[in-house]
Amino acid sequence: MGKRKLAQRDSFEDQPTSVLDASHITPQVELSVGVTLKDLRNIFLLESIRQFGPQKFKDLEWANVSPVDVLDNPDRLPIKGKRGETFHSDIRALTEEVRETCHRRAVKQILTAHKYDAKILTYRHPSYPRNVYDSNNPIPVLFVRGSLDVLQRPNAVACVGSRNIRAPYLHLQEMFASTAIKQNITVVSGFALGADSVSHTAALKNLGPTICVMPSGLERPFPPENRLLWEDLLRSPHAAFVTEFSFGVRAASLTLRKRNKLIVAFAKGVLIGQSSVKGGAMNSYRFAREQHKPVATFADDGTPDTSGNNLISEEKKPGDEIFPTDVDSPSYEQWLQRLCSST
Repeated sequence: MGKRKLAQRDSFEDQPTSVLDASHITPQVELSVGVTLKDLRNIFLLESIRQFGPQKFKDLEWANVSPVDVLDNPDRLPIKGKRGETFHSDIRALTEEVRETCHRRAVKQILTAHKYDAKILTYRHPSYPRNVYDSNNPIPVLFVRGSLDVLQRPNAVACVGSRNIRAPYLHLQEMFASTAIKQNITVVSGFALGADSVSHTAALKNLGPTICVMPSGLERPFPPENRLLWEDLLRSPHAAFVTEFSFGVRAASLTLRKRNKLIVAFAKGVLIGQSSVKGGAMNSYRFAREQHKPVATFADDGTPDTSGNNLISEEKKPGDEIFPTDVDSPSYEQWLQRLCSST
């Protein structure tokens, strides 16, 4: 039960180093990081249970039941039926080994977050992003470096696309992101090469807010080729790096997919600048459909590089927009205004 799920986590915490000494976690450290050792350990314990995901944590929050309440008394779990009975059994079956592993993991994460001046946000933290909480992907723990104020901005648009974005789509992506910034809308992207970097750079140049959603821990940039952009954004008062992954977790196919889902959770709509039908950006398109959020793209040029753009055009729904490749088109502003005026 717990062991298999824990094995999917980082092995960062399994290394016996002096930093695992819980005595280093003072109330001042907990206050600085944003979470107590007890609360983080209890969340990790519930996360170790198979299929106890974000929506289950949100069920607890709605029922005003804390993780420690459930761990102390599984009968307080507000999940009924066979699924609830399974969770009851799994909670009661948590071993001392699993409890110790989660404790060590929480110690390591808090001390590492403190080292990097990072924050660990749970639902109860005042800076936990409302857009994410209201989505179908309310991650119970978010790790953050940079501006917390950026996370509280309600109007945000995801700007994603191909790592190999090319003309004219590269310039169109930059123009769209710049237009969003000028309308006081946060640009959210995944810090990948290509379209993501173009979008974050446009926000940086225009002194606007941007959220970089990462597929790994926040101790180093991914991809490493983006180190200079990473450093520039860390210095910016308008940027935040966010991830659902603990320090020590490295990027992999699964974490990249989860990263895309969190990007969409932050945003009111999604622009996919250029993508083939097999491109990773199309995961964001599918998550946008799943989360019932509008999608925009640019008209395809008939090549395989823009076959994803063509698919989005063919599956266009109310609220979506297919922008012409005419760079003078004012339709960006109109779509963004509709996006942010909708409830």
